[in-house]
Amino acid sequence: MKKILALLAICSLVACNESGESNVSGPVGGGNGDQSGVNADSIRQHVLDSIAMANQSSAVVGPGLSSATVPVFSSSTVAPLVSSSSVVAPPPSSAVIPKSSATVPPKSSSSVVVDDGTIRLELWDGSLGKPHVPVGNNDGGWWYKYDDNENGGSSSLTWEVEPGDKGDMTPVVEACGGVCGDYSIDGFDALGYNGFVGFAFGFGKNNSYKGDATGLNGVCIEYKSADPIVVELGLTAAVEKSIGNANPAYELPAAAALTVKNLTWSNFKQPTWYDGTKKISGPDAAEQLSSLKFKITGDDGLSGTFTVSKVGPYGGCK
Repeated sequence: MKKILALLAICSLVACNESGESNVSGPVGGGNGDQSGVNADSIRQHVLDSIAMANQSSAVVGPGLSSATVPVFSSSTVAPLVSSSSVVAPPPSSAVIPKSSATVPPKSSSSVVVDDGTIRLELWDGSLGKPHVPVGNNDGGWWYKYDDNENGGSSSLTWEVEPGDKGDMTPVVEACGGVCGDYSIDGFDALGYNGFVGFAFGFGKNNSYKGDATGLNGVCIEYKSADPIVVELGLTAAVEKSIGNANPAYELPAAAALTVKNLTWSNFKQPTWYDGTKKISGPDAAEQLSSLKFKITGDDGLSGTFTVSKVGPYGGCK
């Protein structure tokens, strides 16, 4: 290394030709202006000085680098070097971590209520075009239909218009200001009893949910129908099985124009045909309510149209 540096130092003073001979490029320390040669002592001293500088630089910046060729950076502008195998990306901040749908609070004010075992029901007005009945959560409050087909009957209920994707009832509610459609009863021969169709909404995720609706004092309903509609207090599947599906109910009479009816829990009675030993009253059912059902039943050949435009707590359908 020292020899290389020395040679560089010499070449900085003289020009090296292709044959390896040196030609003097100008006076080097010859203060007398002599152009015929080079002062050997001056060259020797310069080489020694260069070697000394090289030794001093190598001790600081490593072999092969002079202090003049090493850029200087402040500690504030240079990131520490880390091998690629040990680089770990920093975790994103909580502000940019997307939350799962399970932890995002629903936008609906009625859906953020903590379930404390109490049934909640606000007025649902179909004229507003919203398909969800406000029951205090987003699991319940969605309209659905049912019929006697699973038991062998052939009765049918057809909505006024086709629901949207995944059963979205918005098109139906917008078309008639509520839930509405046509029905046709046909099931006695197969069932041994009158066929039926129905529509309903639950207060929770499924028919295993129950809550205390006593505080509502009952329900109000605005409807019209060519035939009577039986309103049933839906209970859990286990309870309904234990009472032979003899749910406490009230029969709304046929109505050609929209009619409002207020029903207290005491208005709901088990059907007269029930002769079982497990009795349950309307108020008892209200303490363990799971859903609210609307059923149309009768002789084969019964058909017509219906609309339910409002449902709410007692006295709320104004």
